[in-house]
Amino acid sequence: MVPQTINSNLQSFEINNDPSKTEVQINSNGTQLAVDWEGYRAYLNNLNKSKKEIQNKVGYGKAYSYILQTGNAQDLMKVSNGCRVHAMRALSTLSKYIGHYDEWMKIVKKYQLKWKNENYNSLNTFKNIFGIDEGSDQSLPKMIEWIKTCISELPKDVGHILLFNTLTGLRPEEAQKAIYLIKTKREEYINKDKGLLLHYLYPTIFFRTTKICYISVINKNILDLVKFIELRDSYYYTVRSAFDRSRLKMNMYYCRKVFATYLRNKGIEPEIIDLLQGRISSSVFVNHYYRPDINEIITKRIRPVLDELRAELIY
Repeated sequence: MVPQTINSNLQSFEINNDPSKTEVQINSNGTQLAVDWEGYRAYLNNLNKSKKEIQNKVGYGKAYSYILQTGNAQDLMKVSNGCRVHAMRALSTLSKYIGHYDEWMKIVKKYQLKWKNENYNSLNTFKNIFGIDEGSDQSLPKMIEWIKTCISELPKDVGHILLFNTLTGLRPEEAQKAIYLIKTKREEYINKDKGLLLHYLYPTIFFRTTKICYISVINKNILDLVKFIELRDSYYYTVRSAFDRSRLKMNMYYCRKVFATYLRNKGIEPEIIDLLQGRISSSVFVNHYYRPDINEIITKRIRPVLDELRAELIY
C-alpha cells in the first residue's frame, strides 16, 4: 500500500454539493456560469493532479469559464500563446466536470484554437540548443558546472539529492518520492538483480497526466547517496531553503537535462533515453518493431556512462 504521506493528492474527497460553496463567474458582459469550485478541486484531486496543476486549472478556469457559457472565445485570441494554452487546458477539464465538453469542442473548432504554436515551439528549441535564448546558456558544460558548484557549496545532504536527481534523470518531485520509497519500500521498489527502481509499481505516484516515469537505472553508488539523506515526507523545503541561504540560483531542471544530454552524447539511443525519462513514442517503429536487448544496454552501456557522469560531477 502506498504511504499516504508521500503524495497528498492520493487522498479521497467527496464532492461538496453545498450551494453555499458554488461561485458565480461573471465576465464583462454580465454572463454567468455557476461552478462548484470546491467540488471541482475535489474532482481534480481524484484525478491525481498535483497541487500546482490544480491551482493552475482553477485559476484559469475562474478567469475564462464564461466562455463555456457564451461560446465566445475571442478573448483567447488576444492573449499570449502560453496563456491561451493554459486557459484551453483548464477549460477542457472544467467542461468535462460540468458536462459542457461537447460545447467546448464546438468552440475549439469554431475558433480554430490550437493547443500549441508549432513555429513558436520550434524557435524556442532552436534557441535552447544553440544557447541563444535571451542570454540563458544551457549548454552541457555550463549545466555541469552549475551542478558541481552546488554539490560543493550546499549542505552535503542537498548535494546528494542533486546528484541523485542527475544520475536518475528524474524530475525533482519524482526524485524526492523515489528517495522516500527507497527508504521505506526498499525490497519491493528496488529490483536488485537488474539494478532498477520500479516506478511503474506505484502508478498513483509516478503516472500523472503528461509526466510519467517507469524505471530508473541504478547502481551501488547511486543507492549509497540515499543513505546520507534524512528521511522526510518532502525534500522540497530542505532544498529550497539551502539554495536561498547560499544565494545560488535554483535550476534543478538542469539535472534532468544533463542526464539526457550526457547519455545521448555517449551514443545511447534516443528511444532508450525517452523510456528512462518516461516518454514512450507513438511511432510504428517503437510500438511494433523496436525490441532491443535492454538488459545488455543497461549493463554494458548505460551504467558505465552513469559512472563517468558521477565522476565528472564530484571531482
